[in-house]
Amino acid sequence: MTAVVDGDSHFMEPLDLYERYIDPLLRDRTVRMGHDPAAGKRVLLVDNRPMKLRDVEEVLGLLTAYGQKEAGRKLSNFDRYIAYSAEWQDMDARVHFMDAEGIAVQVIYPSIGIIWEGEVDDPVLADGLCRAYNRWAFELVAGHRGRLFPAAHISIRDPALAIKEMRRVVRHGARTAFVAAMPIKGKSFGHPDFDPIWAAAQELDLAVGLHLVSHRHYTGSDFYHDPKPGLMYFSMNLIQDPRQALTTMVVDGVFERFPRLRVATVEAMAGWVGEWLERVDYRYRYMGHTSQMKRPLAEYFARNIWISADPEERMFKYIVQFAGDDKFFIGSDYPHAEGFVHPVEKARQYLKELPASSVEKILSKNARDFYRV
Repeated sequence: MTAVVDGDSHFMEPLDLYERYIDPLLRDRTVRMGHDPAAGKRVLLVDNRPMKLRDVEEVLGLLTAYGQKEAGRKLSNFDRYIAYSAEWQDMDARVHFMDAEGIAVQVIYPSIGIIWEGEVDDPVLADGLCRAYNRWAFELVAGHRGRLFPAAHISIRDPALAIKEMRRVVRHGARTAFVAAMPIKGKSFGHPDFDPIWAAAQELDLAVGLHLVSHRHYTGSDFYHDPKPGLMYFSMNLIQDPRQALTTMVVDGVFERFPRLRVATVEAMAGWVGEWLERVDYRYRYMGHTSQMKRPLAEYFARNIWISADPEERMFKYIVQFAGDDKFFIGSDYPHAEGFVHPVEKARQYLKELPASSVEKILSKNARDFYRV
């Protein structure tokens, strides 16, 4: 039987995590729940400022409403309070869920972490928040080390701090660095300032997962300013960021300088990959001199790049037929509302026209090759 890997799931962190685990010197600036007396509502604070969230209770509902859309609920009536349950930190229960779904291994990204990333500019505070989360996450999974693999949250705002934390988490068993797919000070991810981070990831054999996060400079943000445009924001804006971040790494020569680096887009689907491969390589033939690429994108894709796909993508099988079956894996996005119920069953259903050997790669081998799990 295939030992299925769920390559994109999430923790639901306890809302006092950062207060409990952050370094004492940063505790008064940490992420925590608060109250906005003007609005009469609860808010998430960071650096003693409310985060720019339309409705914190709505956001918490999105982070934990797995399966509720399938039950007929909508954003307006998701259960907003189950996020407060301590059951989300019960890893025995999580493993039971995995067993029921036929999942052998989960790679787990944060939930609160994908919200605060766009709210923090200070590199020291961001590093402290990452370190607090990583301490908690690796402590939480200690009883299930062979099955639950946290993606260590790494802020790249200060490369020296990032590398220090990367070296620390590797000692605790980290196989993956979660890097927020958002611009840092207007710099490409291929900017030389970030080269020490990619060099460390290569040296430490850490996979790099470029996961979307909430932030104010999202792709297409100039079309909408306030409020964030709901359906548009989640369907067409945020999802572009991992794709853009990865492409800057390709175009600006990261994979030439670090040929053993492994990078994946996470929670950005797979259907775009065909157009991407064709568009970049078509123009590389006559515009390659304007980049730092030394070979076509297809070669970097074969050597350095993986793609996390949604189990229910109708285009998925066609993209695999076009681009090959070695570089794709699936993610459930559990326990988020947009996650996919019965992900293994759904993936097999949507990929059934592919050879069985290809399906097994997508469900297991490819993710293991990327994450080293």
